[in-house]
Amino acid sequence: MTADMAGDDAWLSEITTQARKSQLQVFSVSVPVNAPGTPQEGSEHLLAAAIESVENQGWKLESVSTYGGPTNNDPRYGFASGFWALLVFRTTYH
Repeated sequence: MTADMAGDDAWLSEITTQARKSQLQVFSVSVPVNAPGTPQEGSEHLLAAAIESVENQGWKLESVSTYGGPTNNDPRYGFASGFWALLVFRTTYH
């Protein structure tokens, strides 16, 4: 995993807070997958942690899709990744 753990922790904390405060029926978040050769080779640790942290706030994972490319790096997030996974959740509250 090329992203540092402190960056991962801060990022997970932020999306958990957003999920907890959301009043919508659908919540989505993009997860950096650490510049693998293909988007299907993403960081299982970060994907699993993101899914778990959002599901703990009352959401159920509905879909996962990948996007990006090796030149789409965005240094604002502290992750060296051109590939991302889009996680879409639906509320479990009715």
